[in-house]
Amino acid sequence: MIRAICLLLTAAFAVLMLNSCGMIQALDPEFKMPKIPLPSLRTVTKLIPGMPEKDQVNAEDPTVPFNSRGTLGYGHTVRVEVYEGARGSEQIYRDISMVDTQGLLPLGSVGTARVGGLTLPRAAEAIAAVFRLAGRNTRPITVHIISVENTPVISINGDVREAEFVPVFQDISVQQAVTVSGGRKPGSTARGVYIAREGQRRFFTSLEAASHDWKPQAGDIITLSPDI
Repeated sequence: MIRAICLLLTAAFAVLMLNSCGMIQALDPEFKMPKIPLPSLRTVTKLIPGMPEKDQVNAEDPTVPFNSRGTLGYGHTVRVEVYEGARGSEQIYRDISMVDTQGLLPLGSVGTARVGGLTLPRAAEAIAAVFRLAGRNTRPITVHIISVENTPVISINGDVREAEFVPVFQDISVQQAVTVSGGRKPGSTARGVYIAREGQRRFFTSLEAASHDWKPQAGDIITLSPDI
């Protein structure tokens, strides 16, 4: 079963890569599609220390097809970490939850987030809103979606064509992750990049610098600065 899931995820990621790179090649004939190794379930789980082989709440939790560019629905199991504060951030939530038949994602004692029918970027916003409404609104809230249905993901947002999540694969670089997402907005002259992990952000002067100094892992949030 695990091998079958892995093969399906690998095939889906390959299609995503071909579509994205094909669009870039149409715009820029000089662009050369990078040779990127595709993931296996065994290698991607190593990117998250202590991560079990399955995102599964219990024995009744079904295995549901997942597309990082699609929407969440019943049976999708989401691994989430939430941090409060910018400097000296504190982890206030970490768990695996399954979207129920009403499209709600349980968040422990904090409440539930209505994520059914939402893309991952919108789902992250909905989860953050639940924690703010629960009284945690004096400090910044950062939501890291680590994985969905055994697919580790990275968030790309900011000065981009459209905020989205992309699957993690072994040895992925910051530049590759941004390229898969479609890159910066047309005409943008900004170069700065912020990357958040465990609620804390680090700034890089360019994608090249970030790719050289940072090894992405599941749950990272890559924000392209629109100003710097």
